[in-house]
Amino acid sequence: MPTITSSSPRAVASDITRQALIGLSLTAVHHAYGAYVYRTPWRYHVLLIAIPAAALIVGSQAVVRADPRGMKGAIARWTFLVTTVVVPVLSFGVFEGLYNHVVKNALYFTGTATTMMMRLFPPPSYEMPNNLFFEITGMLQVVPAALIVRHLVRMIRVHRPTGGRVRDGALTVRRGGLDSGG
Repeated sequence: MPTITSSSPRAVASDITRQALIGLSLTAVHHAYGAYVYRTPWRYHVLLIAIPAAALIVGSQAVVRADPRGMKGAIARWTFLVTTVVVPVLSFGVFEGLYNHVVKNALYFTGTATTMMMRLFPPPSYEMPNNLFFEITGMLQVVPAALIVRHLVRMIRVHRPTGGRVRDGALTVRRGGLDSGG
């Protein structure tokens, strides 16, 4: 079993939570700003996703730390993992940040035909790049998502199964499921 030199499973779970909260906050600010600037109040819907996701991530991590064993801990670990991967990584990092902003800006600034841009990014859901703050905050959503993935990979590689023992109540992914320990 590899030795853990830089951080415990609990520290990695805290890193994941911190990056998730940064990503959720950044996305909320980005959409609130977009709603105001583009007069598209429907963009506020992201708050209805980001706030509950943040509560689930923080709450499930707290449950795992307080009571890592048994069904309650297992449900909390899966809630943490699924919520973190689905919302800040896939929805906000990959779709919103990467596709809606990085790809859109790359295509726009490399001269992709307007007809293609309108097909890939149809108004009014999308705005062509015309506001630096909106585009930068949109593209930045990729960063916390990538860091979450990095931490999850580190958790999977470094924190191997401990035979079911719980060492510090942190979240650890193991083959066949999640384990608390490391």
